[in-house]
Amino acid sequence: MERRDFLKYGAAGLAGLIVGSEMPWLLENPAYAAVQSLNFTITDAKKNMVTHNAINVATCYFWIYKCNTPNFRPDCPGPNIFTTPGDTINLSITNALDEPHAFFIPGGAGLPPVFDSGPIAPGATFTGSFVAPKAGSYLYYDNLNAPVNRVMGLHGAFIVMPIAPAAGHKFTPYDTPTLNIQKLFDDLGPAAWWPGLAWEQGDPATGTPAFRQHIWVLHQASPLLFTDVGNFTPGQDFPAATFVSQFLNSPYADTFHTGKFNRKAHFFTINGQSGHFSHNNPFICPMYRVGEPALIRVLNAGLHTHSCHIHANHVYVLSLDGRLSNNLWWVDTMAAHPGTGFDWLVPYMRPPDVPNTRGIGRADPPRRTQAGGFTWPPAQELATFIPPVGTLVGAIDLAVQMSPLCFPMHDHSEASQTAQGGNYNCGLISGINFTGDRNDPAGVLTFDNPPLTHGPTKTGPAAPPLV
Repeated sequence: MERRDFLKYGAAGLAGLIVGSEMPWLLENPAYAAVQSLNFTITDAKKNMVTHNAINVATCYFWIYKCNTPNFRPDCPGPNIFTTPGDTINLSITNALDEPHAFFIPGGAGLPPVFDSGPIAPGATFTGSFVAPKAGSYLYYDNLNAPVNRVMGLHGAFIVMPIAPAAGHKFTPYDTPTLNIQKLFDDLGPAAWWPGLAWEQGDPATGTPAFRQHIWVLHQASPLLFTDVGNFTPGQDFPAATFVSQFLNSPYADTFHTGKFNRKAHFFTINGQSGHFSHNNPFICPMYRVGEPALIRVLNAGLHTHSCHIHANHVYVLSLDGRLSNNLWWVDTMAAHPGTGFDWLVPYMRPPDVPNTRGIGRADPPRRTQAGGFTWPPAQELATFIPPVGTLVGAIDLAVQMSPLCFPMHDHSEASQTAQGGNYNCGLISGINFTGDRNDPAGVLTFDNPPLTHGPTKTGPAAPPLV
């Protein structure tokens, strides 16, 4: 166990690398960097975890894909990678650990891999390239000694964005969407039941980005077991069967009273963060207005199945392990199985329990008490911000308004209801925030679509027409 880096808590796992020049709107965000190739070092580190309590160790050992692009802090997961179909991805991957490792991208259910580096020997550097596949959401990871290397932290999101919509239609996240996916995205904006913006439309006047999307890389970390792997005999793989058995089946330990751990997961994270730090982070938690639909790409890098349950809106399941939905599921709970994932569309329709005076959604006017105060909306909650207003990072105020405009997404699977002995709100949780309605300065809803403010720049024919 080298422990070359000590990872302070940060936002490195939220950053993105852009390969190609077809996504200029992403470069407006300083968390993203355009690169000509991917340059990673496979190494190890101890990370300062955020969700912990006073009696428990707050660090965890990981293996990581360390990005060598300047100004990118190492983290688990590795950086999000964005590209478009047909782009050439050049790779340079150095293995600084003492056992073989790899870089692998599966193609989805029933499909060959997108890329497989094969084993990279200790101290060796792999160089190569591959062509980006069809648009969609992929998980990159180390597939050797499965599932140990992936779960130890060698994973991240590989996102392929479409270049053009199907002829005569609006953008979807895919090159060849099914008829029902295309119909749904065509209805976003102009349809009376989905008034507002299409997915690819942004609005500079309200700071609303085009192609609204968020990535949730789910993971679980076990401090004792991960340390055992790091301390194992140099040059030898930790037995995969032992790893899985201890990770899933270790006996219960009463940590609160004994201060002792077991080898099950103690940290349950989204993009390496948990609790408040994933729930109220705008890179993870969508924060938009009614009528500003958003895409969420969920990828599970761990060993537990997570049943993601979202409040406020039912969401459309667009794809499952790379397979596009023909008959769209409209759900509030969806299971992400180990090594797989799904894409959700949050329509951002008005929640039924939020006051509505403009005629969209279920009417729920304010209600007063006999003393003249309000029982609805709850003014105290609406006036609550976490962290407090004025908590700045640079010029950015981190304050987030609380309930009832902040709705959670949490896991219905039992395992992640704890995080070092805490409750579910300390573990794998995020949500969706509603910051208002699409309206003009007079407060009147508008149903017309503003022009496309950003979009792909590659020239050439549109995607083929739907048949």
